[in-house]
Amino acid sequence: MAYPHVSGVDVLLKGAYTDWSLAAIQLAMMTTTNPLENTNNLILDVEFSRPATGLDMGVGQIGPNKVLNLELIYDAGVQDYVYYICSLNFTREQFLTIVRSSSYNCFNPSSHLNYPTFIALFSESSLTTQEFKRAVKNVGDGSFTYSVELT
Repeated sequence: MAYPHVSGVDVLLKGAYTDWSLAAIQLAMMTTTNPLENTNNLILDVEFSRPATGLDMGVGQIGPNKVLNLELIYDAGVQDYVYYICSLNFTREQFLTIVRSSSYNCFNPSSHLNYPTFIALFSESSLTTQEFKRAVKNVGDGSFTYSVELT
């Protein structure tokens, strides 16, 4: 997503959903992107002539119309991000370099940032399962039943 496009959609969403946090708007944009380019083919990593991954291109092309018709959103507050940073075991100096304030605490560090992406790191000595927790808010017109598919 190019910065000017993201900024424009951000302003559009903030005007349409004045009660949404900036994190909710960002995550709404992330969950409604499209991995296809304008000819409906997968976006390619031209250097390696293969379909691009999130590490190559981010989350995909932004879709402002999709964002305006969401049914579910993720949200996260500043303290949620702080708890996530706390779970990374940085030194106090590193923590303050990122957070820039000593007013935040690490009483409840958690690697479960309420984000629509998942990262699991495994080594030969680690467990082979990983639990993820996410909370979503229904912002649609009714009640829905959703299922999760892992690929």
